[in-house]
Amino acid sequence: MSLPIEADKHGAMPPAVKNATFIYEIFQSFEGNKLLPSSYLEVSKFSLKMNRYFKHYKYYATVLGTFLFCFIFATEIQQCSICLQSLKTDYSVDAWGNAFHSNHEKEGLFCHSCSRIISQGVTRGGYVYPDGRHLCSLCQITAVHEDSSILRAYRSVTAQLKAIHINKIPMTIPINLVNLNQLNEKAGNLSHLKLKGFTHFETNSNSITNSNNPYHIFILSGLPRIEFEAVLAHEFLHVWIELNSIQLNEKTAEGFCNMGSYLIYKNDGTRFSQIHLQAMENDPDEIYGSGFRNMKSILLEIGWEKLLIKIRTFLE
Repeated sequence: MSLPIEADKHGAMPPAVKNATFIYEIFQSFEGNKLLPSSYLEVSKFSLKMNRYFKHYKYYATVLGTFLFCFIFATEIQQCSICLQSLKTDYSVDAWGNAFHSNHEKEGLFCHSCSRIISQGVTRGGYVYPDGRHLCSLCQITAVHEDSSILRAYRSVTAQLKAIHINKIPMTIPINLVNLNQLNEKAGNLSHLKLKGFTHFETNSNSITNSNNPYHIFILSGLPRIEFEAVLAHEFLHVWIELNSIQLNEKTAEGFCNMGSYLIYKNDGTRFSQIHLQAMENDPDEIYGSGFRNMKSILLEIGWEKLLIKIRTFLE
């Protein structure tokens, strides 16, 4: 269950968030619709039918219209996405191009999934999960909360992996939705602030999940569908490595598994996915970031088929 952001319970809120009206609800199932960024500027196309007797005026009308458009655009005062006041000199821009006063950066809330600044004007408010994560209302639309959504994600991810000849991911693998605290507890020494998924391999039965299944995947609940699929693809590649008895060091393993997320985001191609791909490219982490960039460079050089062959005997 996630609750709407409330100023009196969760610290300093941007003014636009304070004024927002939210509805409490327990989320049920969500259709797996593609997450598309909201368009903040819609440009309507128009056509001008010129009478043949006035055809020679078309050029002059175009020049004049262009001049007026540029003049109006240039003189328009840009507003802060948070307080709606004018932006003059010192301001910041989020990953989606939403500008806001830089002094809001400390008090502002950013979506845990898409990195948008949460405000009434940009995201129509947002939600806070019991584990402290904030999610904007746009990402909440496709958030994964139920088994039916997990099944659709499983089918989508395995189909995309099959297309690059990664097959036979068991359908019996338990995929458990957990909150951030539970996820880091499951991960133990491997926990970190950015953790969104974890795969546990049973060495002794009944150690964590009271099940005889050797693989257990734990993923943060409430992730938007595409991000959930990207995390699931990463975890499935951990399972694939284990199923094929492939021995890799941590950097190579995590870098290769991040290629699963890369595949999902690349196939999706939305602005949401492009932002996540850019974040992966810029990740300074030596294991996840550098490992991913190494694997991606190999993929671009030799392709998926040869990469899967190479990974079986990879030495670094």
